[in-house]
Amino acid sequence: MQLSKRLSPGTWDYWRIILALAAKDIVDALKNKTILTIVLGLSMMMLTVEALPLLLKLDDRPRVAIYDAARSGVADELRREGNVQISELRKEADTIVAAREASSQLLAVTLPSDWESSTGPLTIEGYIGHWVGNETAEQIMAKSAQALTAVTGRQITIQAQRVYPTLENGGHSIMVSLGLILVTVLITSILVPYLILEEKTTHTLDVLRVSPASITQVLLGKGLAGTVYGLLAAAVLLAFNLSLVNFWGLMIPTILAIVLFGVGMGLLVGILVENEGGVQMWTALLVVALMAPLFLVFVNESALPEWLQQVANWLPTTASFDLIRLSFGNVWTTSEIWSRFAAVLLSVVIVFSAAVWRLKSWEH
Repeated sequence: MQLSKRLSPGTWDYWRIILALAAKDIVDALKNKTILTIVLGLSMMMLTVEALPLLLKLDDRPRVAIYDAARSGVADELRREGNVQISELRKEADTIVAAREASSQLLAVTLPSDWESSTGPLTIEGYIGHWVGNETAEQIMAKSAQALTAVTGRQITIQAQRVYPTLENGGHSIMVSLGLILVTVLITSILVPYLILEEKTTHTLDVLRVSPASITQVLLGKGLAGTVYGLLAAAVLLAFNLSLVNFWGLMIPTILAIVLFGVGMGLLVGILVENEGGVQMWTALLVVALMAPLFLVFVNESALPEWLQQVANWLPTTASFDLIRLSFGNVWTTSEIWSRFAAVLLSVVIVFSAAVWRLKSWEH
């Protein structure tokens, strides 16, 4: 028997209850050992994404990748001098790729094949990531030019172009994109069902039937709590890579959409499953199915069947992964963005529709 009058979703009091429940869940999540372990594990995952850039910063010498078309041994001389961190490239095309994929501030330069046979000042081409600040870029180019001048005996001037990551060349941007998808989907799809499970095991949901708060409001509160944690996780990882983002108008809605998808998936699992073992099993299955295609970027996708590639491209995690990478770049088409964004939004609609359908049968 219902003893309390239910509030209309169009009233402020309805949403005030949801906000109060969400605030309670946000605090309670930090008291739950299982959830806390998950959050700490995901924090370590985010730290892993930034581990290489942080380690590279321990050496403050400029990083230079050089392609010497004359094969003159300049790279070896630069190593012996020790004024710059040097890596040698095998092909001229690798210079732009090296700059696009760099995990830290790196200048990639090309020495022409005839530089030894000519005299006088020499101007060479270079590439550096768009996310490197102007002042820092100038310092790197000046110190690199000075080091090259010392070992070549020529007055070197470097004309560097700014480069952006692409879907073909990503490097560090791939790791950041992968980290964003992993932490947001994992923290939302795992935290939300655990919060629901806690209400079930403590029989709090039975009490709600005679309170002003409906089960729908309780679940919305938990979804909102999951959204806060998902956005917070994304914000922390992005804080280390703010300069990498070139198109915030794409990054922000993509993060919001994938967080909502994770929350919807968490709500659905939480409504369907009655014990911790079930939550773990279904969450693991869904996460593996959605995350496995992301790792195709590290293998030769052309070796996969065409139908499997097409299915993978329409998964919300894969589409969001590409959208985040596109937000780091400066070249894209409308069809590249909208087709992928439509895939993510469609997935959000599907999981929330399924959750609402199951909730209606659950309430009755």
